[in-house]
Amino acid sequence: MLPIDRLVRSALVTLGACVVLAVACYEVPEVRDYYTCKEDAECGDGGFVCDDGVCCREQEDPICLGRVRDGGTCLDGGRPLTFYEDLDEDGFGNLTRPLYRCAPPLSVPTATNGEDCNDNPTVGGRLFFPGAPEQCDGFDNSCEGVIDEGLDGGLYYLDEDNDGFGDPARTGTFCQRPIGWADNRNDCSPNNGAVYPGALEVCNTLDDDCNGATDDTAQVGLACTVPNKLGVCAQGARACVSGKDVCSQVNNPAPLDTCNSKDDDCDGTTDEKPDCGGPIRFAADPSVVFGARHLGSALQGVTGECLKDSSLPNASPADTVTNNDVWTGSGSTSHVFWVERDGGTWDLSRPLTTLKLFVDVASDAGTGTNTDGGLNRWSQHRQPVVLLCGPGGFLRLVPASPILDSATTEQIRKNIPLPPLTDGGGEWIVGSNSSPDVQGVLRQVKRIELLVQPYGASGSFSADFHADFGLP
Repeated sequence: MLPIDRLVRSALVTLGACVVLAVACYEVPEVRDYYTCKEDAECGDGGFVCDDGVCCREQEDPICLGRVRDGGTCLDGGRPLTFYEDLDEDGFGNLTRPLYRCAPPLSVPTATNGEDCNDNPTVGGRLFFPGAPEQCDGFDNSCEGVIDEGLDGGLYYLDEDNDGFGDPARTGTFCQRPIGWADNRNDCSPNNGAVYPGALEVCNTLDDDCNGATDDTAQVGLACTVPNKLGVCAQGARACVSGKDVCSQVNNPAPLDTCNSKDDDCDGTTDEKPDCGGPIRFAADPSVVFGARHLGSALQGVTGECLKDSSLPNASPADTVTNNDVWTGSGSTSHVFWVERDGGTWDLSRPLTTLKLFVDVASDAGTGTNTDGGLNRWSQHRQPVVLLCGPGGFLRLVPASPILDSATTEQIRKNIPLPPLTDGGGEWIVGSNSSPDVQGVLRQVKRIELLVQPYGASGSFSADFHADFGLP
C-alpha cells in the first residue's frame, strides 16, 4: 500500500497531464459557409446577424457586404444605395418597398428604380411597367395613367344597378366591355335594378318595363265586378290608380231603364216599369201629363209630324181634359189628345208590348154617308189615328179599317201590338210618313197622341178613357 503523500502527488501529476491534453485537443471551429436565416435570432451567438437572408458579421468573416453599418455607411466608407423590390422581375421596382443596401440584395429581386405600377406577379405584374404594350384588359399596362390607350374601343354605358341595361347619361369608351358596364343605353331608371326593358310591369306608379307607359299591367282593362254596386254599375275594368290595383266602374246609372234585360239605373231591378214598357195605367202614374188641342185644319188622318207642338193654330172653342180621363171638344177639324211622360221617355221596344186603347167615344155631330152607304158622325178616314212621338222621330199607327164609322157610341177595346205589323196583316199598321227606324222610335217614346176628326161643324164629341188605358 502506497503512502498517502505518494497518492496525492500521483493524482496531481495525472490532473495536470489531462489539462495540458485538453488544451492541446480543443480548436475554434473555422467559419466556412453562410447560414440562411430570416431573422437575427436564427444566427446564434458570436456576433452573427441576419442580413440579406444569411448569417454574417459586420467586422469578421463572414462579412455582411451589403449591410449598412451604424452611422449609415458601408464597409468601404461609402454611402448605401436604394434598391426597390422587383418581384415580377420586369426591371421596374415597387416604389413602396425600398431597400437601403451597400450591395445589390441577393435574397429578393430588385431594381434600381421604383417606376412599376404593378409589381405583383400573381396578377400579371409582368404586363405592367413603363413602356409596356397596352393590353385590352381595362388596366393601365404602360403605367401612364390611361387605361387601354391607343386601342380601338367601343362606347359603353355605366350599369350601376346591374340589370344589364346602361345609363344613357354615363358613357365610357373601352376596347372591351368592362364589368359594371353595358353595351346599350336602354335603362330608364339607372338606379333601380328592377326597372329595365322587358321587366314585368306591376302596379306601382313606375314604368317597370321602360316602354314609356306607367302601370300598363297585363291586367289593366280586364273585366271585374265593382264591390257594392248593382246592375250595370257593377261592371268594371281593372285599373291602376295611385299604385293600387282597383276595379274601376265603367258605367254610371242611367236616368231610366231600357228594355234590354239590364238594370240600367242600378237600383237592383231589371227592365222595371214605367221606364221599360211604360205605365200599366196612365191615369195612375204621377209622372204622366194629359192634354188636348183643337187643330184649325182637317187633316183627314194623314200627318207628317206629331201634333201637340205643331205650328197648326188652335181652333176655338178649345178642347178640354177633365179628371185626366174625359176628353171633350167640338168642330169638324182635327182634334188631338196626348198623354206623355213628364221629363222622360218610355222604352216600348220589348217584344209583346201592347198599348191598351180602352175608351168610349161618342159624338152628336151631324151625320154623313160612309163608304158602305151607312150614316156616321165622323169623317171618311180611318180613325182614331195613334201617333207615337219621341226624340228619334214618330210612328203613325192606323187601324186597318175604320173604328169610328157609325153614329152610335163606339166602345173601343183595342190592344195595339208594338211594333205593329208592317205587312198589312194586322188590325193596325204603320202608316205613311212614319220614321223608318221603327225600333229607334219605340225605344224612346215621350208621348202618345190620339187623332180624331168629327163630321159635323157644330157637333161635339167626348172620349171617356177607362182605367186600364195604358201599357201592360
